[in-house]
Parts: sequence; structure tokens; C-alpha cells
Amino acid sequence: MGFGTMDCMADDYKFVKVFGERNTGTRALIRMLSAQEGVRMQPFGERGALNLPQNAEFRAVIEGTYKGKWRKVYRDALRDNEQAVACPTKAWKHALPVWDEAYSVKRAHVVFCVRNPYSWALSLARRPYHQKGPKAGCVLDFVVQPWLTVSRDNMDAVLRSPMELWNGKVAAYGEFIRQADVLTRVIRFERFVVDPETEVRGVLSDFGIPFKAVRAVAPTKNSAVTLAEISKYYRREDWKKSLTAEVVTAINGPVDWELAAHYGYYRLDPDEFPSPEITWRSWFRSRSLTLRSGSR
Repeated sequence: MGFGTMDCMADDYKFVKVFGERNTGTRALIRMLSAQEGVRMQPFGERGALNLPQNAEFRAVIEGTYKGKWRKVYRDALRDNEQAVACPTKAWKHALPVWDEAYSVKRAHVVFCVRNPYSWALSLARRPYHQKGPKAGCVLDFVVQPWLTVSRDNMDAVLRSPMELWNGKVAAYGEFIRQADVLTRVIRFERFVVDPETEVRGVLSDFGIPFKAVRAVAPTKNSAVTLAEISKYYRREDWKKSLTAEVVTAINGPVDWELAAHYGYYRLDPDEFPSPEITWRSWFRSRSLTLRSGSR
């Protein structure tokens, strides 16, 4: 196949890269975008950064040697190794992104997913993906304890609290957008979860990508919860019922509120919330929809 033919084939689709911290809807967004014929999540003719063929034997040794927690630790470390040598355009979707000319060379279209820091903190407390330390006993303990990152987060190895994940990555999105000479788009989780089809159509239109029917994806984390229930939950901001004065105060301190305001998020008043702190167990039982949005 000649280069001219490959260029022609590459022009038949758009390469879309999605970034977003954990629990901001990236999984659902990627599934909806990739369902369109005119979208690819990797540059033309390239594979993803992980599960490289040259590491197949190494992965098999890990799978055959370790079990349970240690198998996960080694799997994660191998993913970090593979991510470390990848092109910047193949950075982990949850990584802190850094602008690189490779995005321009590969004609990327970049989407950033952001979420209200309070809602996001509650979701991460419920499902602390990639947490390396011991599980917290309550939400308050979770938001104030240090957080160990994984290498592919592209951040310091240890952060003062999980809220620094939010600060660092959301700030990086803005810096990327200011430097980029490719098309970019920001999606607010709150709008996406209420009307995902409209948000995805907006992305496709902004990127000049022809599209057919856009359909929301069903929740993957709890099939008993419907899209309508999820939409209602976030439209009414029912997650605020899981906040207490202590938790609001703990989140207010580390968050960069000037940065948050740029995306329409504002500081809450602790005096408007109950006290004392709800225990982890009772909170988990009473707020079943906080992170059951079917997306990550």
C-alpha cells in the first residue's frame, strides 16, 4: 500500500483523544465516540500504548507467578513501563496531559472531561481506582489523607491529598488548551451525565466529524440503575446529601477555586451542611447512585 493511499484512508476519519480524571465519564464518552465510523481513538495505523507484543512473555510470567493483590501490583507496574515509552498522544486517559507537537503531527482532536470537585471527591471515595494505600474509614479521612499516584498519572509520586489530582489535572487541561494548535473541547460531567447524546453530538459537530445516530451507553457498574435514574440524580444534585460540614471544609482548603470557577464550579458554605461526619458504612448504604453512572 502506497503512502498516498494511506493518507487518503487516514483522511476518512478523525483521531480523537480523551483525557479526564477518574470518575469523570471518560469510559462512556470513549464508547460513544468510538461507535461512530468517522472516529478513531488511535492515530491511523497505530495500536494503543499497552499490551505490547514484545511484552507478551513477560506478562505471562507475571500472570503465572503472582495471584491476587500482588498480581495487580505487577500488572500495574508493567502498564506504567509501557506507558512511559509511548508517544504523548497515547498517554493514559487519566494522565496529566502535556502539550506536544505530536498532537499536531497526528492531527489529534482532544476532549477534556471535568467534574465538580465535591461530587468527584465523593465518587473517588466510593471507588478509589488505583489507590495504593489503606482504605479510609470515612469520607473525611479519605479527602485529607495523602495519595500515592501511579507513574502514568504523570504527577509527583505522592500527593498531599486526592484533591491534588483534581487541581493538577484540571490546571493541565487549561495549559494544554492555551498551547495547542489542534481543536480541543471541554465536557462537564454534569451535562454529559444528564444528556450524553447532546454532549457527544456537540463534540462531533465541533470537530467537523459527520455522524449517524448517537446513542447513550448503558451503565456498566450497576445494571440495576437506569440512565433515567442517573440523569435525575445528577440533575437534582442529590450527591450534596452525602456532604457534611467537615467534608466541605476539608475539600474547600486544597481546591483552587479560581481554577474551578473557570468551569462553573464554586465553593460551598460548610454551615449549610450537617455535622458530624457521616460514617463510611452508613454513607455507602444510603447513597447508592453517587458513582453508579456507568462511566469512569
